[in-house]
Amino acid sequence: MPDVVVVIGAGLIGLTTAYELLQRGRQVLVLDAGPDVAQGASHANGSILTPSMADPWNSPGVHRHLLASVVDRRAALVLRVSALPSLWLWGLRFLRNSSPTRHRAATLDSFLLSNYSLRRTRELRERLSLDYGSTTRGTMRLFRDGENLQRALALAQMLGEHGLRFALLDRAAAVEAEPQLAPVAARIAGALRFPDDEGGDAYRFCVALATRIEDCGGRIRRGLGARGILVRQGTVCGVDSGDGVIATSEVIVACGVDSQKLVNPLGIDLAIRPAKGYSLTLDVSSVSGCPQAPLVEDSLHVAIAPMGDQLRIAGTAEFAGMDRSIRPERIENLFEALVATYPDVARQVERRTAVSWAGLRPMSSDGLPTVGPSRVRGLYVNAGHGHLGWTMAVGSAHMLADLITGVAPAINASPYRVGR
Repeated sequence: MPDVVVVIGAGLIGLTTAYELLQRGRQVLVLDAGPDVAQGASHANGSILTPSMADPWNSPGVHRHLLASVVDRRAALVLRVSALPSLWLWGLRFLRNSSPTRHRAATLDSFLLSNYSLRRTRELRERLSLDYGSTTRGTMRLFRDGENLQRALALAQMLGEHGLRFALLDRAAAVEAEPQLAPVAARIAGALRFPDDEGGDAYRFCVALATRIEDCGGRIRRGLGARGILVRQGTVCGVDSGDGVIATSEVIVACGVDSQKLVNPLGIDLAIRPAKGYSLTLDVSSVSGCPQAPLVEDSLHVAIAPMGDQLRIAGTAEFAGMDRSIRPERIENLFEALVATYPDVARQVERRTAVSWAGLRPMSSDGLPTVGPSRVRGLYVNAGHGHLGWTMAVGSAHMLADLITGVAPAINASPYRVGR
């Protein structure tokens, strides 16, 4: 057994993996180039845990949305022409996996991991008394179009056979569940309510879990990343940190969109590309009548989630390479979604104090994360969770820790294997 397992990445995925290995008696060292934990995609994401949103983004017909997005600045899914060279081969896989059969299979596999992960997240929260502003009121998905509602209902019914709980709400029931929707009631076709979904601040979760890791003897090196993984005769032998070599025979790559470049020199293709997401966080401490539970607006493709004295609006996916810049028009789209959904709330907020954010989600070409051992002995991957990183984090960590320690995972790990 190696002296220490090196985990590369101190976001949701890396920290949960490190904690699970500590609980199995392993020593861990977490490396992250950022000044603190959760400085990447985990920092200000949508703040909801949603097995109900298990369907990958490459749904059948996605090619039409991508083509239209080149000229439509309001599109939820945007393809920047400048990113095309880096997306060519990956994009072909992305489109191939959008066939009805492949997409349905990936949706089910995504749900099974998400649902398992949510149960594990609850257990972890209760066992450690983690305070990250968690909410357990479920989520509501709102529809302005009856046809889209019926498609979503069919998907919910399919997943319902595997454990998804949901309720179909008509217009009146949707407004009764969330009275702040009353001003836009005439434009509501219906809603789906998912009582088991949760909410919570992923950044606060990471900070709290990092404290527990260090309390348990784990080490986190902030400001120290990984330049490369060293291999001798097909086996991991260390990590080049840029500040010297860290000797180890086990490495876990869990650094989101940066995972691909670390394993590329070793001949491993993770089929992960960055998809930029945005969020806008508003102070609602003086706002009356704030929504009480997270809501996903289907036509605008945004999530609006209460977080105590804050309200977070998150959404959009922008294929723009590694560009992390914040485009003002994308932030404006988020605020316009608030106006269209909760106009009374939008009128009361102070936009000057709003916090805009953009992060790069690690998107796989089939919509599933990559979790498991690679063909290099001692090298493991936990990456590519896309828009479900918060939802899948704890479950993915459990599954990988089981695989590393020779325990049979609670769910089938094959759909998420490296090199599938």
